[in-house]
Amino acid sequence: MRLFHTFILLLFALTAAHAQQFGTEWMTSPSSADSSCVWFRRTFIAHNPSKCASVCVAADSRFILYVNGRNVSTALYMPRHVDTAHPSVSVTFDVTQFLRTDSNTVALLVAPTATMASPRLSIGFFGKDVHDTSFATCSIDGWMSSAASTRLTADGELMDNRYQMPAHPSYGDIITPVWQPVAAAEKNSYSANKDYGVAAESIFGYYPQRYNILNDDAVRVHQIYSPRFFDSSDQSVTYDFSPGFYGFVRVTLRGCQRGEHIYINGMEYICNGEMDEQAYCRFTARYMMRCVTISGDHYFNPEQVQEIEAIGL
Repeated sequence: MRLFHTFILLLFALTAAHAQQFGTEWMTSPSSADSSCVWFRRTFIAHNPSKCASVCVAADSRFILYVNGRNVSTALYMPRHVDTAHPSVSVTFDVTQFLRTDSNTVALLVAPTATMASPRLSIGFFGKDVHDTSFATCSIDGWMSSAASTRLTADGELMDNRYQMPAHPSYGDIITPVWQPVAAAEKNSYSANKDYGVAAESIFGYYPQRYNILNDDAVRVHQIYSPRFFDSSDQSVTYDFSPGFYGFVRVTLRGCQRGEHIYINGMEYICNGEMDEQAYCRFTARYMMRCVTISGDHYFNPEQVQEIEAIGL
């Protein structure tokens, strides 16, 4: 019996050591403005092709996860609500179908926290290679951050598209000077077991069979509406979406001047003037009355609006 107890204690000790080995580190952007959205990005070099892999994200704000340039879920962003009392959530994504054989780029677009502070998050990348050898990386080493072109405002969002990077930050080449190493952040608590069904083992990377099904707190598109009619003047154009909806509008623009300001029911969009461009809110939604008005500065012409859609959530 004593030998059995000794064996059990040794087993617990080995489990604790294993958990320490995959301990989670929290990070933040060292220089982002309080209201700015932030890109986080890291490329993992694959020594052997991966057979399966998962990404576990613990965050205290809304985020969109990309793997090799693809949004890995059907959601617009995760989670739907941010609780200021228990702000952190943990979600595990099975990203096997998005893997490449040589390297894999994990990127996140993250909104400010509910208190408009710089977001904090922790990310684990783990799985098995083609030889069934397990791997797990939870360190903040190698992660880079950069301010996004979007920031939250009291009315909604401001998106400045003049300085959009030539390559999408979630894949391809990046401009090194605008990216900098992340900073370590205090570890935050998360309400995974209460709301999301993801245990601590999953975030540490050594219990990969526990996945979140993404059906409990994700924001998804339920319906897309077209306007019933519109009324334009020299300075603005108003679209009627009777009887109203909850969500945001997505506007396609053409022929705008670089630096031109467009105002869309709480959103301010600054044009790049180089191509067709889309203006829409990434992280904020609201109850819209039946009328949506688009206006702008002295460059604005209602004919620049090529299409407008109401995205119902």
